[in-house]
Amino acid sequence: MDLSDLYKKAAAFEFLSVEEGVFLYHHAPLSDLMFIADELRKQQVPHGKVTWQIDRNVNTTNVCIANCKFCNFFRIPGHAEAYITDMPTYRKKIEETIKYGGDQLLLQGGHHPELGLQFYVDTFKAIKAEFPDIRLHALGPPEVAHITKLEKSTHHEVLKALKEAGLDSLPGAGAEILIDRVRRLISKGKCGAQEWLDIMHEAHKLDITTSATMMFGHVETIEERFEHLVKIRKFKAVNRKELTDFWHLLPGLSRM
Repeated sequence: MDLSDLYKKAAAFEFLSVEEGVFLYHHAPLSDLMFIADELRKQQVPHGKVTWQIDRNVNTTNVCIANCKFCNFFRIPGHAEAYITDMPTYRKKIEETIKYGGDQLLLQGGHHPELGLQFYVDTFKAIKAEFPDIRLHALGPPEVAHITKLEKSTHHEVLKALKEAGLDSLPGAGAEILIDRVRRLISKGKCGAQEWLDIMHEAHKLDITTSATMMFGHVETIEERFEHLVKIRKFKAVNRKELTDFWHLLPGLSRM
């Protein structure tokens, strides 16, 4: 492979393969990648304006049975430090968020074995009743999968109920690395890679905006990082929806 050929391919918005991404990772100077990424940005956002979202991360509960190997947050059911966030706490945190210019709540938590769909529907409705202008960027595919399992329902029905209760968008949480070999090692209790993508597909069918994350630097290989990015890119192409990936690592691959 030749760097100049890959630069031209990326600059033309042509998709790069996993192998080409790995080659760039090992051989391309960071300054070159930064320059090409900036040129792609200029073409897509010619006005040059930069925006950001002011939100606050509030956890619904720290009770979790997913048993992720990297987590220092969760507590097992019945633990003395276990909690479920109540409405007075939400109220205080949301009021503080609004005071500092925020308009969105990133609402996530553990996989509580006893908190089913009705709990989240009631929570969302209560928050929206008091704060109708606050956006709920809430849960994530693993939590939706967990709720679906508890309810013996479907992803579509769970997401539909959550949207009707006030869900505005679905975070890309729990993607970690979308390779099941990795997921079995670090987050065995969460949904697999394909179910994560399936839930996002159902969200798009319901016109729920989504995002995608990547947690890297643990047991995954460089190749698996790029497989993760390519899976998200293919997902976007299939769904024909706007999918925001917060990990714009390389030109070409960053065009999700």
